[in-house]
This record gives sequence, C-alpha cells and structure tokens, in this order.
Amino acid sequence: MNSGNAEEHRGSHAERMAEAVLGHPCVVRLDGGEHGTVATYLPGRRVTGVRVDPDGVETAEVCVVLRLLRPVPETVDEIRTRLRDVVGDSAVDVTVADVLAPEESEESPRAAGDRGERPE
Repeated sequence: MNSGNAEEHRGSHAERMAEAVLGHPCVVRLDGGEHGTVATYLPGRRVTGVRVDPDGVETAEVCVVLRLLRPVPETVDEIRTRLRDVVGDSAVDVTVADVLAPEESEESPRAAGDRGERPE
C-alpha cells in the first residue's frame, strides 16, 4: 500500500469514527482535548476529536463532550459499541473532556477552574 492510500485509509477510518460517535444522542461534540492533540492530521484537513494510529487502526482515541442524560460509563460503553462497526476489535480509548447538564447550552462559557458559580 503506498503512502497516499495509507493516508486515505486512515482518513476514511477517522471520518467514519467521527460520524459514528456524533450519531450518539448524548454526544454534543468531538473535542481536541486539553491541548488540542486528539486529532487525525490528513493532507489538507484535520479530524478533531479522533486520533487514529498512523500505521492503521490498531489503536484509536476519541474525545467527546457529553450531555449528561445518562450515566457516563453507560454512555461510553455505547460509544465503544458504535465504534466496533468501524474499527472491529481494535482498542479504542474514549475520553470525556466535559459534560453539560441537560438544560445547559453548548455555548455556555467556562473558564479553567470555573465551577459554574454565578457572581452575585
């Protein structure tokens, strides 16, 4: 397989993984992680929130922001199940970068260390 085909294959997996994860009703969005390092870099584009092993899909990672409608461990298991259709039995790490309350808007700004308190 030449490097162009390898990049295309990797990109296809990353994009299919992103689509599978975003299809879950509790997933608000994919996230690049604390330093934006959870991403798959491809020629001319980047799939943020999904990191695929450069040598294939032996290991992968997704990073998500969840709406807290269900217990987090249950939601993470469901995300892994969705990903099995894409990556088979390959290991997938699922990181929850943040959770939003059911009534919380996605645009609610939060600074580092903010616990959601509102100034009086």
